[in-house]
Amino acid sequence: MSSKFRVLSLSGGGIRGVYTASFLAKLEELTGKRVADHFDLIVGTSTGGLIALAMGLEQSPASIRDFYLTSGSLIFPQASRVKRLFRGEQFIYPKYATVGLRDAVQKRLGSEPTLGKSVKPLVVNTFNAAKGAPQCFKTRHHARYLNDWRMPAWEVGMATAAAPVFFRAFQSDTGSDFIDGGVWANCPVLVGVIEAISAFGKAGTDVDVLTVGTTRTPFSVAHDARTGGAWQNVSMLNHRVIDLLMEASRASAMNMAQLLVGKDGLMEIDSVVEPGRFEMDDTAAHKLRDLRALGENLAQTKADEIKSRFLATLAAPFTPIPM
Repeated sequence: MSSKFRVLSLSGGGIRGVYTASFLAKLEELTGKRVADHFDLIVGTSTGGLIALAMGLEQSPASIRDFYLTSGSLIFPQASRVKRLFRGEQFIYPKYATVGLRDAVQKRLGSEPTLGKSVKPLVVNTFNAAKGAPQCFKTRHHARYLNDWRMPAWEVGMATAAAPVFFRAFQSDTGSDFIDGGVWANCPVLVGVIEAISAFGKAGTDVDVLTVGTTRTPFSVAHDARTGGAWQNVSMLNHRVIDLLMEASRASAMNMAQLLVGKDGLMEIDSVVEPGRFEMDDTAAHKLRDLRALGENLAQTKADEIKSRFLATLAAPFTPIPM
């Protein structure tokens, strides 16, 4: 067994999950190792949360990649801008109906399996809209986690993936409304490190983290927006405000996680791309093809390093704590 407690952190990013799943699938192909078998904890947010859930239910990254490629257009059906404006979607309603996401998530994760069926310890992040507070769904890997394991896995998936603007909040059978965990932990690396310390009793320096993004865009606020009034800020940021929030969240989480695990305890996998190249809901075939290629190419570059660092030994078997 590895002397390090290994954490796999999977970031949010909508359809850009193609990149993450393609990276993991190619990594498995090149190393001959099943990635999930070598990590002690998997933590995910939004599209990363869906991938984490699927891996916990023993689905291969290759099958998850193919799911995105075939179901992306059902989750994010493309309509003309004029048609969307005519329906008022940009002003009053979410951009997409929830039914496409719900059908796809139920088909991928199944309607029966609960979070407790995961063969790996999981943490999946969401935001409880009714409470106005972050919430993490967790497998029963600690005695104080009493209820989450009973929740259907597909409901956990919906709770983490209901991105504001794109979808309405997910209304669970418990009466709670949830929105995408990306509003507070789009890059869940810090959540994973804290879980390793607080729930598994590990020292920060005994934790080794592989964090996989969904591509990112460098962001800076233009001078006019920094010095102007409210309208100037809106006009300068417009749709790029999502890039601002995601990059600020990623950078802060990475910096704080680094302080806890040390300079050698964190490896980031991501590709920096030009602004606007990959939108969270752009399912154009050539965009999906490029996302897949980027993920696979990076896996080819990093496979040997990751194999020796994270995949050399199996993780300890996971046995949920009995009630």
